[in-house]
Amino acid sequence: MVRKITSAFGLLLTAVLASAPAFASALPAAAVTATPVPVELNASAVPAKATWIIYLNMDQAMKSPAAGKLLENFLHRHPQARKGLASLKAMGLKFPQDFHDVLLVGRNVGPNHGVVVIHATSDQRHLEKWFQTQHAAITVTKLTDGIDKIVDKKSHTFYEASPTADTFVASRSLSSLRHELRVLAGTSAGMAAGNPLLNGAHPGGILFLADTDMANLPKGRGPRHGPSWMKSVTRGWLAAWITKGRLTVSARVNMKSPDTAAQTVQIAQGWQAAMDLGATNAHANPRQQFIAGIADRLNVGAIGKSIHIQWSMPVAKLLAGPKSSPPATQ
Repeated sequence: MVRKITSAFGLLLTAVLASAPAFASALPAAAVTATPVPVELNASAVPAKATWIIYLNMDQAMKSPAAGKLLENFLHRHPQARKGLASLKAMGLKFPQDFHDVLLVGRNVGPNHGVVVIHATSDQRHLEKWFQTQHAAITVTKLTDGIDKIVDKKSHTFYEASPTADTFVASRSLSSLRHELRVLAGTSAGMAAGNPLLNGAHPGGILFLADTDMANLPKGRGPRHGPSWMKSVTRGWLAAWITKGRLTVSARVNMKSPDTAAQTVQIAQGWQAAMDLGATNAHANPRQQFIAGIADRLNVGAIGKSIHIQWSMPVAKLLAGPKSSPPATQ
């Protein structure tokens, strides 16, 4: 029954996360230890040939009261997110308290090529009750090496494993899942700490995104389907963290040439100027002024092919929104 319980948990998390456009995941090597809650992104848990990473550290984020307020604000504005939380509550899980971190990793681009590894503290009794209500919705088949094959009522197939009671690994790809389990166990190579894909990882960060092949995202996604200047994007990373009540976002984006990078910076600066002009118009509304105040905090520059982006703002001012006076640049 324990295997079936964790399979049910894996099904829900896989259905939510592995369906995110072009992404699905993997987690730190600490996931297979006695205390499976890593403090930072662990490079050795990332497959050596991974090309993209998404890492969300809930434990780190919730250390800041400001982060909790941001999360509360997000949930208030997004009904679909609240529906997801209701499903978790039915399983006896509290968000974000019971969730420690999530690492999503892929060696290939696309929702069917990634692995998701989640650290979460679960209540087995609540999970068992929830699972008993799901027999008509899912079919679980236990494979070899502790992996479960899960088929939902729409014939979507997922694979899930639980190396520890608090670690859940899931994927739509059986081979990707097995490879990640070997990486976590140390029998397949993890990524070297100095790999360029990890350059933007920030100590104490709450969010980290990185992609080494953005130009080749699946049809309908990615830079090549956006504005013309975005078609020149090759790779990049973004990191976010909160320090002393201030949210900071830093990013680097590589372009195909220095000229394209310089032109892109000019576009960004032109947008900032347009926001400022609109905010000073006599007919400007509080929302326009607020957005202009956010734009003012964006610093963009180019060094060779690389675009450097930095943005920072007190969370209190961000949450105050257009009803307050426009936030002043600091």
